[in-house]
Amino acid sequence: MFLHHSSRCRVIHLLFGFCFIYILLIGYLRLNCWKDPTSQFFQRDRAHVPRYSKYRIQQAEAYADSNVIEKQPNYGTKTSPELCIGVSSVERKGISYLKSTLGSLQHGLSPEERAQLYFVVLLAHTNQSEHGAHGQPWLTNLADQLPTYGDNEERFALATAMESSQYHGIKAKFDYSIVMEECARTGAPEILMIEDDVVFMDRWWPRVRDAIAAATNKSWELGHKDYLYLRLFYYEGLLGWNSESWPRYLVSSILIATAVSTVLLLIWQWMPATRPHLTRPVVLLVIFVFTPCLIILYFAAGANYVLPRPPGVSLLPDHACCGQGLVFPHSKVTDEILPLFRRHRWMKTPTDTLIEKHADDSGGLRWALTPVVMQHVGGQSSQNGVNRGGGTTPARIWNYGFEEYDASSLASERSLR
Repeated sequence: MFLHHSSRCRVIHLLFGFCFIYILLIGYLRLNCWKDPTSQFFQRDRAHVPRYSKYRIQQAEAYADSNVIEKQPNYGTKTSPELCIGVSSVERKGISYLKSTLGSLQHGLSPEERAQLYFVVLLAHTNQSEHGAHGQPWLTNLADQLPTYGDNEERFALATAMESSQYHGIKAKFDYSIVMEECARTGAPEILMIEDDVVFMDRWWPRVRDAIAAATNKSWELGHKDYLYLRLFYYEGLLGWNSESWPRYLVSSILIATAVSTVLLLIWQWMPATRPHLTRPVVLLVIFVFTPCLIILYFAAGANYVLPRPPGVSLLPDHACCGQGLVFPHSKVTDEILPLFRRHRWMKTPTDTLIEKHADDSGGLRWALTPVVMQHVGGQSSQNGVNRGGGTTPARIWNYGFEEYDASSLASERSLR
């Protein structure tokens, strides 16, 4: 049966109108979703630019090289610090990030804030002279403790055997446990474990201190004595739409289409004046063409754009990544993480994977701070020696929101403390 001329014109006009609006929506999303790696409108070359981190790296290295850094007291033998920061570092050929990592952690701290922190840095070589930072004045100024494998015969023997095995994942896990154990000995209530190829924003410590308090309170509210960890960095690309969740997405889409159908039916029934316009072709067009097209555009926009994470501390999905910066409560380190590492010392499971599996098995709470306070800038992995990209940006593990920080605003914030 052919459509009546007026009905056909109405459908054509409706199609043209929808197409016009749809094109405008696509243009809007292109302008706003370019930095969401889960979006179909993601512009990698434009988004993957170290706008803030490049400035922060320069600032951190200049601070590390300056002569105004005063050596802090040894908190391990006096007052326990509020936070112990542990990092193990291996030598990379042609590039090093350790100076900018430590410099960014300490630049901008007041003397009182610096006194609340304790830095443990392990140069992860049995012959530490192989590391370019060995013996450098900036390292001895920035680190409160520089452990070596030679401090303990068993450690040295294990490290030697692991270096000979040529499997970097096993030794990286061992190094992680050494630094974590040294931090635990300081008595600090919280321990921050970081990789050596990251950079922290200015004024990171006040934000992390507040986040630790928030994570602790929220854990109590959920009936937990403590949380497993607080994540200070995550990769947005793993927070998108997940293939294993497709049944939920499908059900949600069907419910939306059903809701649209119900609304149109109610309008047709209770508003008779609309009936000449809500013809069967129009209703079918809205339900089976317009609605699916808008749902597709919703998913194409990207999960981080349409469902952004709320600012502050919130639970993170199980599939988050990675281990660049995790805060652990002292009790979790001594009672769970260190024993876990000892049991799985010779397993090839990477450090972050082992921790995530333990979280799955134990039901430990995994919190994350948004926005993140640190960026992964390494182009070469400290754990497997594989090149991830050149310059100051990695090929993949990157937080795009970090680059939105404004250096001037943060400097002003520091001056007002």
